[in-house]
Amino acid sequence: MPDERNAMIADIRRFNRFYTSLVGLLDETLTQSAYTLTEARVLFELGNLPGIITADPGGEAGFLARAFHLDIGPVASAMAAELKLPPAYLSRILRKFAAAGLTEIRPDPGDRHQRILSLTARGNAALAGLQAAADRDLGRLTAGLAGDEAAELSHALRKVMRLLGGKVEEMVALPK
Repeated sequence: MPDERNAMIADIRRFNRFYTSLVGLLDETLTQSAYTLTEARVLFELGNLPGIITADPGGEAGFLARAFHLDIGPVASAMAAELKLPPAYLSRILRKFAAAGLTEIRPDPGDRHQRILSLTARGNAALAGLQAAADRDLGRLTAGLAGDEAAELSHALRKVMRLLGGKVEEMVALPK
């Protein structure tokens, strides 16, 4: 049994090296964009959440004060845990996004003591560009697959996610 487990581990590591090389995950930026893979993932998470609620740091501060001095520690901690990133690193990414005009912080209409962190129109456009580039790259990658091969690949991806404990909502996003 240990030999089978070791062989499986070697296969997973071999696949990881193959896939990261195939899709260029070790490149400095994702899909020749201005964003690293981690930044792109944070942008994706911000774009796919209804808005992250954070405590109001003390009232109606101006834009620059909110962008650069907001205590985003609680937001960064929760999101960092989900993404398995150091909170300080995520805080730097969130501050970079705020400085670039990709995110905004606005009062929560339901509770004036809370603020909502979400993408701006510029942030949504950046996310849409990243997603379109990733879709194009994956389209090129899989262009040579016949219909039954594409279905087989989709099934294999869903199976790997299920076997390794992927969340149901993550699996739903894959084509059936």
